Amino acid sequence: MAEKVLAGIDLGGTKLLAVLVDGEGRVLASDEQPTYADQGADRVIGRMVELVNGLLGERYELTGVGVATAGTLNPNGGLIEIATNLGWKDVPLGLELERRLGVPVTVENDANAAAYGEWKAGAGVGTQDCVFITVSTGIGGGIVSGGRLVRGKTASAGELGHITIDWNGPKCPCGNVGCLELYASGTAIGRAAAAAAEADPIRGAKLLELAGGVKMTSRHASEAAKAGDPLAAEVLREAGRALGAGLVSMVHMANPELIILGGGASHIGEPLLGPMRDMLDERVIGSMGRGVRIVPPTLGTEAGAIGAALMAGA
Repeated sequence: MAEKVLAGIDLGGTKLLAVLVDGEGRVLASDEQPTYADQGADRVIGRMVELVNGLLGERYELTGVGVATAGTLNPNGGLIEIATNLGWKDVPLGLELERRLGVPVTVENDANAAAYGEWKAGAGVGTQDCVFITVSTGIGGGIVSGGRLVRGKTASAGELGHITIDWNGPKCPCGNVGCLELYASGTAIGRAAAAAAEADPIRGAKLLELAGGVKMTSRHASEAAKAGDPLAAEVLREAGRALGAGLVSMVHMANPELIILGGGASHIGEPLLGPMRDMLDERVIGSMGRGVRIVPPTLGTEAGAIGAALMAGA
């Protein structure tokens, strides 16, 4: 008799990642392949179906599918209204996958799905109030409050990256100004490091050497800071304090017991995270900040797919 499973798919602009999980979120099988978004939605959806069917084989029976994706969503019917990373507009992904796979399909914001996965099967297990934050190219997040994922009207709650930390700041691509993402994301760190090195090439010699003539990234800033470069350390200190300011707002809003902090930029370590914690300690209301733990995620790159699968089975 075939084992009943849930499937989760992380739909990215460059990669499709699919997993099969049991009811506890344990991964039984996984696979990935390029998205090839430029070939159009129908071809991408076809590859998603092939990925899932390839994992199922004769051993597993599919009971539901969850998809984690970036973009603006309408949860009714799993409609992707706009996904700039895919070039999609008004794609009824949920309905189309249901038609092709013959099981219920849930489509969820990727940060919310990752938050749900970490809460149900990762670092947040056992908590009732936690926040998941990913700091990479951009900054995303998800909130669990009172044992429930906070989804919001358009399944987009928890957009920490677009909390305003400087209302006189530069304009963000989202249309707002002074967004946290402009100061503390991996992209922002790389941009700030490049500007600092250009303004002071003598102090920025290590940064310029590591970049080697290519576009400067947060990785270059991290490596320079760890090598003792004071300019890189200053850039990361400012980014860390900006991230801490964003966390202050999130703690005041959600009052979590746990913050799960992931994403590539979070791997920079103390040059970024130390100033972040200092800002949180300085600015948070004492009773709300007391006892809040900050921990790394445990599900890695599969968090979104696992979370989406578990949401489909909820």
